[in-house]
Amino acid sequence: MRKFYIFKIRKEYQILYQDSTEPLYQILKYLYSLKPEENNYGIELFNQLVQVIDKDFLNRQIFIKYHDKRVYSKVGNTHIINDLYRDEISTLNIKHSYILLESKHNTSTFFHILSKESAPFFICDFKNQDYFWLSEVKTLV
Repeated sequence: MRKFYIFKIRKEYQILYQDSTEPLYQILKYLYSLKPEENNYGIELFNQLVQVIDKDFLNRQIFIKYHDKRVYSKVGNTHIINDLYRDEISTLNIKHSYILLESKHNTSTFFHILSKESAPFFICDFKNQDYFWLSEVKTLV
């Protein structure tokens, strides 16, 4: 199971790290692994780098656009893609500071859905040390 943390990066940092993503990933990985007593410094750095996500707006946008699709459902605050033809089961949870996407594959229909939001999303899978800009993902939908 892949766990993708999706961050909405501030425009100035998107420009800075557009062609050099490893330093951005290293910063986010460092923040992800901070101990609770180091949180004050981490929160300040995180807020400089990452833009707040309008959770209610994005939840509503996704639901309105996809609620009538057969493979889509929403339970509470969790968006679900259950596509038997593509053998895909993915869940998406939107927080104010990040989006968590869980999928058993290296890609998800949610990448296509989020790409329509035109935000500078940076995706990290810390367990598998994988990272990329959403704009670089080739979606099949």
